[in-house]
Amino acid sequence: MMSLSIGGALVYALKSVCISAVLFGYYWLLLRNRCFHGYNRVYLLLTVLLAVVMPLVPLPGLAFWSGPEETPVWSGVMHAIVAGDWKEVTGGAGHHVSAGVVDGQLWVLGGYALVMVVLGGIFLRQLVFILRSYRKYPRERWGDCVLLLTREPGTPFSFLKVIFWNLEIDRDSPSGRQMLRHELVHVRRGHTIDLLLLRPLLIVFWFNPFFYLIYRELRTIHEFEADACALGDGDRYAYAELLLWQTLDSQHGLVHSFFSSSIKRRINMITQLNSINPGRLCRWMVLPLSFLLFCAFSGRKPHPVSKPLTVIIDAGHGGSDDGAVASNGVKEKDINLSLARKVKQLASEYGVNVVLSRDGDELSGGKNTIEESLHYRSALAGEKGADLFISLHVNRGSVADGAGFQIYVSKENSLFQQSARLGGVLIDALKPSYTTGDNLREPTQGVWVLRHATVPAVLIECGDIDSERDRAFIGSADNQEKIARDILQGIVRYQQVKG
Repeated sequence: MMSLSIGGALVYALKSVCISAVLFGYYWLLLRNRCFHGYNRVYLLLTVLLAVVMPLVPLPGLAFWSGPEETPVWSGVMHAIVAGDWKEVTGGAGHHVSAGVVDGQLWVLGGYALVMVVLGGIFLRQLVFILRSYRKYPRERWGDCVLLLTREPGTPFSFLKVIFWNLEIDRDSPSGRQMLRHELVHVRRGHTIDLLLLRPLLIVFWFNPFFYLIYRELRTIHEFEADACALGDGDRYAYAELLLWQTLDSQHGLVHSFFSSSIKRRINMITQLNSINPGRLCRWMVLPLSFLLFCAFSGRKPHPVSKPLTVIIDAGHGGSDDGAVASNGVKEKDINLSLARKVKQLASEYGVNVVLSRDGDELSGGKNTIEESLHYRSALAGEKGADLFISLHVNRGSVADGAGFQIYVSKENSLFQQSARLGGVLIDALKPSYTTGDNLREPTQGVWVLRHATVPAVLIECGDIDSERDRAFIGSADNQEKIARDILQGIVRYQQVKG
């Protein structure tokens, strides 16, 4: 369901940004430029993980019982709304609505995907550069690493188990040995793995600016670790002078260059290494901070409803109005009524109060004409204080379009967004049991009960009466119970999301 999915995604995105902002802010104020590089490295990686996962994790002990089986709060499936070819007549005056209307939310999703494609292309280009360089230059083994002998700008730098070495630098000189030790630290501590794990997340979560800051800060921490190991017991000031020898920026965000843009911070870290306070309290305070964030931003059950949900289940047609009639004489009005009764029979198990628009073979409300019956059905929700309206029908003549269930909503109703939300969760609930269209449909002719509904309203076409497969499925008592339960689970799921 489009509106639900984008709404839920926006809430998730906001929570994710807030979590990463708080955790990165804590790092910036209390942990940045401290000597515990290994701790900071793990902290930043966990910050990204928590920002991605925490909004999806329900609080312990707050699971929501929704009936005979658990149903997720949000299915995450998006359902577009397309023009539907309306095959049956439900009576009542109607008028055309424009077909092929493009939902504005599709443009939002398209723009989001376009940014991902651009960022993914940049990532791929960097990988291609590294692969081409690896194939282009001669190489030799160096312990557990591969030394690639190049004259590329920005070298030496490392990627995974490969060190791209500049032939202009003498490996046997004091400075050359320190550079080589520096790059070996990157290789042996798996620094490239951190970057390769984060880059796909930067592509998917491109809207989160703190992920980019974390990525940049993590690369700096990698340099701190490598500098500390490369320096050893040597002269720190001589090593700092070596860093100033050439201040070249790496052209590729996936590699670790000895000459990096964080040169000032690296020199400061080297020259003040012994004066840095261990900061144990700063590290331990992360635990209560993470717990508070978990309580504030983790997924949780929706607020329980104070009264049972009341739903009008409308069995289409009835009495003198047979609806569609199959070649074997089966009438749509009878299938609709049988299914509606099954929904009402099972409703108490799901905490739902069902009101039938008719409970016998008659026009709804015992009216004499179809028009009077339609007016009665559209006003029934207001009279009974109902929350939802679901009309049950069986289609006719849609076999060419593909048999199966279809769900209709009307954009002419002021509660269209809520109706689309209800239709989307019903699609997700029905699909596991039988073929169901992925898209919500909008009738090309006005449907009275949808247009004039005073509550969120959908119309379910339970298959095609001219399809032997559909007719056999919906005519089975066992299958009718299965569909009734699916509808009730969809109702509960809608209330969970709405709540």
